[in-house]
Amino acid sequence: MKNVQLSVDKIAVEYHGVTVKFYNQLALSFRDWFDIRPAIRHKGYVYHWSLGIEDAYLYLRYQPWRQKKSRKYSLQIETHADKEVVTARI
Repeated sequence: MKNVQLSVDKIAVEYHGVTVKFYNQLALSFRDWFDIRPAIRHKGYVYHWSLGIEDAYLYLRYQPWRQKKSRKYSLQIETHADKEVVTARI
């Protein structure tokens, strides 16, 4: 397998079973640290946080619309990968 190159464009991690209490604490911290508020959307996830600093970004998404009402929902965190770290030859 020579001359195979791998490049990762983004990293997305999804956590299942995240309680509303944990999300609220995370959301308050995110709001205080970065002075931004979530966007409530009607497609995909209910709560969207978007932070952009220079050429980097971080997305937090919580409570997919497709999930039934409960006390625990999915939380997705997405960012881009550092190109120097993830580009490799196998």
